[in-house]
Amino acid sequence: MKTLIINGSPRKNGDTMTIINEMKKYLDGEVEIINTYSDDIHPCVDCRYCWKNNGCAIKDKMQDVYKMLDEVDNVIISSPIYFSELTGQMLNFASRLQRYYSYRYIQKNMDFKLKPKKAAIILAGGGDGNHEPAIKSAKIIFKVINAELIGTVLSLNTNNIPASEDKAALKKAKEVALALNQLYSIKD
Repeated sequence: MKTLIINGSPRKNGDTMTIINEMKKYLDGEVEIINTYSDDIHPCVDCRYCWKNNGCAIKDKMQDVYKMLDEVDNVIISSPIYFSELTGQMLNFASRLQRYYSYRYIQKNMDFKLKPKKAAIILAGGGDGNHEPAIKSAKIIFKVINAELIGTVLSLNTNNIPASEDKAALKKAKEVALALNQLYSIKD
């Protein structure tokens, strides 16, 4: 089993990473983490290269991610919540998935689909804001990459209770990881 975690947090040891690390303890197989803040990933610039070509004109870490998205069994989107939304860097990452939209709707390749995969969301937030817009955005990303959401882990009061002490979120992280393992073992 291969799992790709797309981390939208700028903090290397923050609440989002705490939940990622908890999940990693229980995930079987290979786990690759893409860090949208520190890896070389630029936003889409609407150059329209992908309107006529198979690929993206921007040569950065996304070239590796494109390959992984058609190889992995699971994708996990993890992000702090900023203004009720995924982080800006996560949304920049998402903008680079435009090439898949272009394959289907601009180039009219309606048969194009990435390998089916399972998905999970990890969200951490310090305030009492609304997390639904972030979940909606993650679901849009999953639709584009042909991933079915099977679980969400929320730690939404990190100003008062850090994720490392959020027993419900840590338990849910374990449960979702084990569910991903179980779904993969059923396929074998």
